[in-house]
Amino acid sequence: MVKYIIKRIFQSVLVILLVVCVVFGLLRLMPSDYFFTEDELIKFTETQKYAKLERLGLMQICPTCEGTGLVNGEACRACRENELAVKGTGYVNRSVLAQLGDFFRDMLQMRVFNDKGKEVKSIEPINLFSYLSQKLKTGESPFGQLKEGYHTKVKFNLGKSIRLEKNQYVTEVIAKKMTVSMKIGLLSLAISLVLGVVLGVLQAIYKDKLFDHIGTAYTVIANAVPRLVIYTIIMIAGATFFGLPMRYDATAPKPWLTMVLPAICLSVASTANYMIWTRRYMVDELNKDYIRLAKLKGLSDRKVMFRHVLKNAFVPLAQYLPYSILLTVGGSLLVETFFAVPGMGPELTTAISRYDLNLVQGIVLLYATMGIFGVFLGDLLMTLIDPRIKLTGKGDVR
Repeated sequence: MVKYIIKRIFQSVLVILLVVCVVFGLLRLMPSDYFFTEDELIKFTETQKYAKLERLGLMQICPTCEGTGLVNGEACRACRENELAVKGTGYVNRSVLAQLGDFFRDMLQMRVFNDKGKEVKSIEPINLFSYLSQKLKTGESPFGQLKEGYHTKVKFNLGKSIRLEKNQYVTEVIAKKMTVSMKIGLLSLAISLVLGVVLGVLQAIYKDKLFDHIGTAYTVIANAVPRLVIYTIIMIAGATFFGLPMRYDATAPKPWLTMVLPAICLSVASTANYMIWTRRYMVDELNKDYIRLAKLKGLSDRKVMFRHVLKNAFVPLAQYLPYSILLTVGGSLLVETFFAVPGMGPELTTAISRYDLNLVQGIVLLYATMGIFGVFLGDLLMTLIDPRIKLTGKGDVR
């Protein structure tokens, strides 16, 4: 088991790195204008643009001409093949591999904060390790105070937002957005899991009866009717009959009330899916020989249903439970847009439409990590629920 866990973690990390590298390379194929805001494109001179691209690591000063574009009065031969050499800037484009190396190197960054918790400056990654080694040599704490009231922290760094949340760290933007999405997502997951499993069990118990037909009709409607139509009906009904707020508002006197309608809307489809699969797995289990044997031994229908059938039927559902929990961070594009929730749902599409490349990169990294490790944790949860399932070994294994 330990070897399997280590192997899967190693594989998951490799896949995440591969996804990040591919996305990073594709985004670096975009024109350099997308690394500037609209105001910067209008106000910046060509020299200022190249200087910013150099700070971002997309370009570097030609070491031969040292940025002049000339060598002995003639055009620099070393940067002549570069498209910028025509303008005589002396800047050359950096390779994608060099930029990717900077990206991974900069993932850990030391920042200095004052006594009010406001960031004062950041220590460049190149100097981070020398700073730490110097502190350790002198016996001082690497994270101690620089001076009265100042202290240092090592932060996870994915760069700064270029356009959407200008000059804010991508990690801070994501953390702020996913907190909102997680609150609504976990509430909707609890609603859908409880209702879906309970109603699915009741459908299996009363198979081919009125309750089963009603449940089947609900699942068909939930999957066939467009989501926006369902959300509109729920919103109007909730506001008319229960007085629930129609828009999310974190500053409201009772902010939790504004999360009720988004959570209910988000749980509609999930509840239907849990009902379908719970009923299907339980009906399959009810037709197996060990259930017939348990009934012949005199066990009541209730004990057979909850002690044997439900436990075994829940195993396949448990595989996707960690995945579902982790994906609550990602939010829902339709629900969050419909109820004006400032969460992660519309953030990726907005970042793509605004060409905020650093933010797109950070969100893709988050989604890739959640998806891959969600499946991995689901496999482990299945082994805890059902010890018969083995993840390694020979024979009938997963």
